[in-house]
Amino acid sequence: MPHSQIEARDPFNSVDRPIASVRVLQCGQAEQHWEHRYGSQRPQLLWVFFGRRWVLLPLQAFLIAHRDGLVLFDTGIDPAVQFDKSYIRQAIGRFLLSRIFRLDLKETDRVDHVLLDVGVDVKDIRKAVISHLHFDHVGGISQIPQAELLVSAREWAILSEPHPEKEWILREHIEIPGADWRQISFVPSDDPLFADFDGVHDVTGDGSMILLPTPGHTPGSLSMLIRQDGWKPVLLVADLTYEVAMLEADRVPGTGDPDTLRASFAKVRRLRDRLPGLEVVRPMISGRKRPSRAPQEHRILGTG
Repeated sequence: MPHSQIEARDPFNSVDRPIASVRVLQCGQAEQHWEHRYGSQRPQLLWVFFGRRWVLLPLQAFLIAHRDGLVLFDTGIDPAVQFDKSYIRQAIGRFLLSRIFRLDLKETDRVDHVLLDVGVDVKDIRKAVISHLHFDHVGGISQIPQAELLVSAREWAILSEPHPEKEWILREHIEIPGADWRQISFVPSDDPLFADFDGVHDVTGDGSMILLPTPGHTPGSLSMLIRQDGWKPVLLVADLTYEVAMLEADRVPGTGDPDTLRASFAKVRRLRDRLPGLEVVRPMISGRKRPSRAPQEHRILGTG
């Protein structure tokens, strides 16, 4: 969906409301195999090595201006993964990276630079919600040592499993000195809106940012529901799906657990049925290579 079609304005005085704005931050881009996005009956290694169709994949994070402080949903990618040969320690990972993704990154795509471009000091970020631990979602955590980092306990448990790097979860860029990680567990809710989900987590205690477990892409992946009176509700789903139309059609990508993904898809669709006007948002795809001076942010909601 083009950015210009998702912008909305807060019709009320945002000073007295929990959230002033929600913005999309552009943190570079990549290309992925057609089979990666749309799924394939062929074995994964076959399309990784021999697939010839590539599709654009924007790399993005989201900035929420909450009255208690600025919150990030994901932190983008560290451009060092493209330029520093030692960023990925395992030789097999370095070998496979360029065969799975075609990265198009600049130093200015790191989250601290992207925030500066929109007038935000990275030191002002209070919290970061991490949808899952893949390297292209945690690449900015070293730039926000002051921030509390929220991750699902199930996702964090992957770090204790043998060779999480095989799933592109790079322990050395997650378990870093000074990082203020907080593992969250989802608790039952009496709200019938969330009846299908295995609990919820209220980020700030005011109901404006609710985390929901949406596993499938990884075992501990989560989504964020943003809502307040007078706004259309928004669900940030990260890599639960690469295109909203795929979620609608129950079409799973070429990675992740298909059955778990479809179960999460169904929960999101039922949430949308119960919450009229809900907009499911994942990184927006324009279908074009970025221009040399691409804008660095787009507002989804609000005036701040």
